[in-house]
Amino acid sequence: MGYALTACVVMFLAQQPQAEVGTGPEPSPNPISWELEFKFLAPRRLEVQLPGHDQPEVYWYMVYTVTNTSNRTQRFFPTFQLVTEDLTVIDTDMGISPLVFNAIKERHKITHPYLVHPTKAIGELRVGDDNARESVAIWRQIDANLNSFIVYVAGLSGETRFVRNPAYDSSQPETANIIGPDGRERELVINPKHFTLRKTLEIRYTLPGSPQSRRLVEPRRVGTRWIMR
Repeated sequence: MGYALTACVVMFLAQQPQAEVGTGPEPSPNPISWELEFKFLAPRRLEVQLPGHDQPEVYWYMVYTVTNTSNRTQRFFPTFQLVTEDLTVIDTDMGISPLVFNAIKERHKITHPYLVHPTKAIGELRVGDDNARESVAIWRQIDANLNSFIVYVAGLSGETRFVRNPAYDSSQPETANIIGPDGRERELVINPKHFTLRKTLEIRYTLPGSPQSRRLVEPRRVGTRWIMR
């Protein structure tokens, strides 16, 4: 059911216009729950030649450091979504070849010597700088013809908001059975009465230049804010 609800929330948000500040639920001006410190580098493009492939595979990734500045151990279970200007949602993929992570680790071995695989970043995060964790979010290739995207990072705060779904239709069923990408049937929530919104970090980027030159340029950050999503 967790998979179904997540998929439904993504579908609902993707159908909505990008909201400006003040048009929806906003986080509390002062933290009302635990919150982790999150430092990150701008997303970068990476080409990796994988065994059995004729051409290099293209990936995007974001290196980050997370520190627990609260007063107790917290469970760190982040989610990273990259949303393009045409509202295509790209999730990180734990099934990406280890060769991709190895290439990232080698590239950043001087600045981030303790970089761990995304699967090893998950778990209890103890308090203090000495227990900070360095890892990376990895996405598959994005469309080079697009010139902007947004990265959403959830799992950095315990603040949540329970809100009514304005598109709820009482005459329609709340769930439906669908066939997932792995061929298995799952129950999908297609018409929920409510959503649970979580305090999420929104990081906006532009990709300057032409589609050809974007292979070489670094995305330019144009805004960072906390939202409820």
